[in-house]
Amino acid sequence: MRYTQSQVRGLISISVDDFKTWRKLISALAAHKGHGPTFTPGDVVALAIVAELVRDFGIRVGTIAAQLDRLFADCHGRSWVSLESCVVLLKVDEVQLTDEAAAQGRLSEQTTIAVPCGRIIARLQSALTDSEADTAQGYLHFPPTSLTGALERSGKRA
Repeated sequence: MRYTQSQVRGLISISVDDFKTWRKLISALAAHKGHGPTFTPGDVVALAIVAELVRDFGIRVGTIAAQLDRLFADCHGRSWVSLESCVVLLKVDEVQLTDEAAAQGRLSEQTTIAVPCGRIIARLQSALTDSEADTAQGYLHFPPTSLTGALERSGKRA
């Protein structure tokens, strides 16, 4: 499944202006032009991670734009299931997407921000199911009717 720009912005709660700014700064986002569904599930997770870094840590996207291209490349073709057990390790000069078990071994003396993907994916899934619940099926305008009489007249059996 692929997502449109509007769906992605709704899922991660960012404004149109923020998204436009991010697209200018992160070259991996430049490929996503137009209103068609071009974002993979992995792209959505990468964008949600960026949104969390901006909101929770006050990191400016321009400061880490070079590292974010690597994040988008690592997440791009992956499903949410394969990313649930991953952690993003953001260091001063690099970003790594690694398994939770291997993350402990990759923490070095260098300052590192670790962002677990599991809770981000749970939040995205919750947002998707909440939006589906809002669009419940409306009432039918016509009552259901039996087709047995019509089938008997045409000579076909049900």
